[in-house]
Amino acid sequence: MTTPVELFKQLFRSEELDGPELEKCQLACTIALEALNLPEKSLIRSVDVAEILAAIKVDHETLVATLLSDANIEEFYDRAFIEERFGAPMAELVDGIRRLNKFKDFDLSHRSDVQNERLRQMLLAMTSDIRIMIVKLAYRVARLRHLKFEEPSVRQQIAEETQLIFSPLANRLGIAQLKWELEDLSFRYLHPDDYKDIASQLASKRGQREAYIESVIEILKTLLASQNIEGKITGRPKHIYSIWRKMKRKNLPIDELYDLRAVRIYVDTVKDCYEVLGLIHSHWSYIKDEFDDYITTPKDNGYQSIHTVIIGPEGKTVEIQIRTYEMHHHAEYGVAAHWRYKEGGKGIDQNLEKSIANVRQLLENGDDPEIFKEISTELLSQHIYVLTPQNEIVTLRQGATPLDFAYNIHTELGHGCRGAKINGRIQPLSTLLKTGDKVEVLAVKNGAPSRNWLNPNLGYINSSSTRTKIKSWFNKQNRAQNIQAGEALFNREIRRLHAAQVKVADIVERFKLESDTELFEALGKGQVNERQLANAIQEKLRPQQKSFGFKSAVKQETVPEDQTVYVVGAPKLRTQLAPCCHPQKGDDIVGYVTRGRGITVHRSDCPNILNLTHEELQRIIEVSWNYAEADKASFTAELSVTAFDRKGLLRDVMGVLTDLDVNLIDSQTHTDSEDRTVSMKLTLEVDADTHLGQVLDNIERIQNIESASITKI
Repeated sequence: MTTPVELFKQLFRSEELDGPELEKCQLACTIALEALNLPEKSLIRSVDVAEILAAIKVDHETLVATLLSDANIEEFYDRAFIEERFGAPMAELVDGIRRLNKFKDFDLSHRSDVQNERLRQMLLAMTSDIRIMIVKLAYRVARLRHLKFEEPSVRQQIAEETQLIFSPLANRLGIAQLKWELEDLSFRYLHPDDYKDIASQLASKRGQREAYIESVIEILKTLLASQNIEGKITGRPKHIYSIWRKMKRKNLPIDELYDLRAVRIYVDTVKDCYEVLGLIHSHWSYIKDEFDDYITTPKDNGYQSIHTVIIGPEGKTVEIQIRTYEMHHHAEYGVAAHWRYKEGGKGIDQNLEKSIANVRQLLENGDDPEIFKEISTELLSQHIYVLTPQNEIVTLRQGATPLDFAYNIHTELGHGCRGAKINGRIQPLSTLLKTGDKVEVLAVKNGAPSRNWLNPNLGYINSSSTRTKIKSWFNKQNRAQNIQAGEALFNREIRRLHAAQVKVADIVERFKLESDTELFEALGKGQVNERQLANAIQEKLRPQQKSFGFKSAVKQETVPEDQTVYVVGAPKLRTQLAPCCHPQKGDDIVGYVTRGRGITVHRSDCPNILNLTHEELQRIIEVSWNYAEADKASFTAELSVTAFDRKGLLRDVMGVLTDLDVNLIDSQTHTDSEDRTVSMKLTLEVDADTHLGQVLDNIERIQNIESASITKI
């Protein structure tokens, strides 16, 4: 029986640890060994996984997190315990490993290549720290090592999952040691006869083949040193699955494959590449038909390298690739990336791909355990990946809601949506979805969308395509219905904002429309939303009072007086308002750096902004409205709120005001003890940046609130 001290010596480099970190590592060893004596909830023990990771020299924090992630001890050592004894970052790491280990939605029976790729991307996007995925891959290696003890059907399932999902992930991240074992072990159970045949034809075991490669590398180092050429040399023997794939692809027997052993040489210049080639060909014979100069004649995707096959020591063939560091960077991280070639050139989330490239570059220096700390950053993704009840994966933009999900599945499902279950529990339609959520839409047949869904203050939708589909539905309705609905919406907002003095004509002029009817129709169709209407009414209400001594940030920026919007940090840059979305003072806005036309200012919810590509999003900059001193004046507004009483109601109202950065001057609350209703009178300090419509909308969203309205300005 292994003791904690023995396990510690096996896994950790004690000379690199001291004080509290040393104690944490020792405690983790003790806890992990306790798991071996507990009832078995999982075949795989964290001690086995930690030994796999120690072999690839991960940092001590990753090893500690791995030891603490054993499923058999989870109920005894929860997150609170780990945070108390090991710190919050370690608790987050362990929690992420446990969460990923529990994810079991790998039904591959009906999955297409597209669904498999989405599943890979979803697993990466679920990973808040890339070390979590590295640990997960090691867990899968440990599972494969134990697979011979399981039922044939389980072997098939686990091997298929590995080959389709986990091996490509290890390849994508560039973790060669885990990749080859995942591929070989899964291949062993999926194609046992082919595995045995190739293994028997290989004259030596992997360890012996690795030793042979090392001997060739030493000879090459001596050759380069003799000519004072500086370079880096790496090598590896091809593993069984890789040999089988190449035999299939080229339709060749194993004895006609010349790259079972391969070495790669990196140098500084193209001149060095050809000098190294001359040295190699003068030292060993080479196979002329296997020589390729992709530097002089690059591949279509820009790949450059020299490939040659020499007859090395003991008469064995060795493939040697020679390239510059720049060529290598392009081959690994550019459009010619080797991992993408191996996977058939499948597309991937662009943000995710950039994150993966960063990880691969860092892992090239994997001999340094500190590298694993450097890559402990979130894999950034522009998408989220959520599951249908049938475990189909749907790709959505960050910030998507259940309504966005429903409309992505089918327009009619979106129209009929009345609720949603997220991971089995009913949640509000404004809930932000996250990667890994399972979403079930609760819908009625022949349903109609709500105009409230188009109100940005309520947060029901965050997709431009969803917004377009909803607006399209309203556009198709009877014109008289839209006018009637728009008029009702206008009158409601006038009442809520206590704005009887604001006339329809004022708002018609504000939106540059021709008539009351045209305004009402635009409101009914959703072409003018409730937030825009509320802001327009508020502009007419705002009293021109002197400020209460607040210093204007705009004046500090010294913005030209004739400029409506300024670029934050560069106020003298000229800006222009976009004609596509007609941003109005008070709207949420962003700036877009155009080619040759300066800075164009759009509303944040402008479809043209929401549909920008990843590259175009890099041209977005922060801008702000140039409020005149009078516009910045603060004033007071009184709100009336009615609700049914419950514990924490006032606290929730205060929370909304705090989130919106609204200053509460006075509050009066009365509770009717008979019918348990509550009346609140709130006095707020309001400035030009405060959207009263947003304040009211957010208060009305609070549970038990019946209504909220302005009673005095």
